[in-house]
Amino acid sequence: MLVYTFFYYSKYMSIPGREGEWGISIFLSATAVLAGMLIELGRFWGWVIEVKINKDLLVLQGIPAAILSIVPGPYWLQSGGNAFPFSFFADPVVTGISGVWLGVVLLRGFFNNKRIGDEEEIKKKNNLA
Repeated sequence: MLVYTFFYYSKYMSIPGREGEWGISIFLSATAVLAGMLIELGRFWGWVIEVKINKDLLVLQGIPAAILSIVPGPYWLQSGGNAFPFSFFADPVVTGISGVWLGVVLLRGFFNNKRIGDEEEIKKKNNLA
């Protein structure tokens, strides 16, 4: 979120014109999604990662998060003006938070962590079987 905030308020990212607003919004959305993926990668530290796709999680939480994070703010303002739901969707805080959540959901939806048992646990399982 610090990187997202830096680029949003940075004077170095100022691109003039309407295309510049779209470009900055898309770049910030991508930064937020990558930050969420990095946060979720911390959950896998020291564990074996296996590919296990959770379609329900991707549909129920991934689609709304993708709509709020990937669709740039200028689109919402052009669609509905400054009316309540559109101004809320265009807010960079909403875009940032939903982008981070999208990154977390993407990694959780595609991967699962699996713990490798100790040798003693493996022996116990083999003796019981």
